[in-house]
Amino acid sequence: MKTVLRLSIIILLFSCNKKEDPQEQVTNDCTGEYTTAGMLVEIDEEIQDTLVSAFFGLDNALPSLLLCNQQVGLLDGMPVNFKFPLDASTLSETDFEVLDSLGNIHTPICVSLAPANENGKNRTVLLLGEFGTAVTNPPVEVRVVGDLFTTDTLSGESACSAIINLNGITTTNVIPLADGPSLFFAQRIDGNLNECNSGTQTIQVAWNGGVTPYISDDTESDLFQYYVGYSDCSGVLIPHVPISIEDINDNDNFHQLCFSTSDEIVKISMMVNTVEDPNHDPNLYSEIYVSSCTP
Repeated sequence: MKTVLRLSIIILLFSCNKKEDPQEQVTNDCTGEYTTAGMLVEIDEEIQDTLVSAFFGLDNALPSLLLCNQQVGLLDGMPVNFKFPLDASTLSETDFEVLDSLGNIHTPICVSLAPANENGKNRTVLLLGEFGTAVTNPPVEVRVVGDLFTTDTLSGESACSAIINLNGITTTNVIPLADGPSLFFAQRIDGNLNECNSGTQTIQVAWNGGVTPYISDDTESDLFQYYVGYSDCSGVLIPHVPISIEDINDNDNFHQLCFSTSDEIVKISMMVNTVEDPNHDPNLYSEIYVSSCTP
């Protein structure tokens, strides 16, 4: 029972239907090249790992009528995490296939970017359906099989972006039900996206599943003290503890860390046993480099 999942129980309405396709963007032929506006372009290696991970979050625990508006009993939940933000208008349940360990292929009943569907997020898709069983037949692979497009980052995001068709991209990095959450993304946030009221720089981090404090009596606002940011001084990483944390208590998998140092934060870590997923599985030590797009 993990992730952006149980948090999704609070989402009363979301559409499971794909809207109109974007005007043309990029067609990924999965052969190391893609086309855009009729031109053949060499695909960047970064695009190949755009689908970072999937997190088998809940096994027969989510109400189908509430979340998918279908009376089919209890559903599995699986957040799927991407490096680039997604174009919500191209998202559909038919964009995905989940392969279980026995070789069965499953299509989600419905999907949603909520609750992490605010500006500067949109990198985690919640799949709901039947994807196998945690112990005897877990999911082992997630495939994008429809025309799901990424979109550009917004002003204030440090991460790079690319408008591509993800059709054909897969991952076998499927975190089992019993495992705890880990960091999968970090970037600097400025301007209107920045929720920090103090400090000199803000780092946004994302977990592959939803997280709450693991340590008794802590609240989400206490979590900043367990994160560590690192600046690089001639190849030596210098640790800095955030002064506060924002983007909390909204049931998604993102945090904003507020730092007072003017030294550029290049890496974030979280110590072991400080956050847990909705199944009460604590995190192992986790670290991630801050994404930065340079000319």
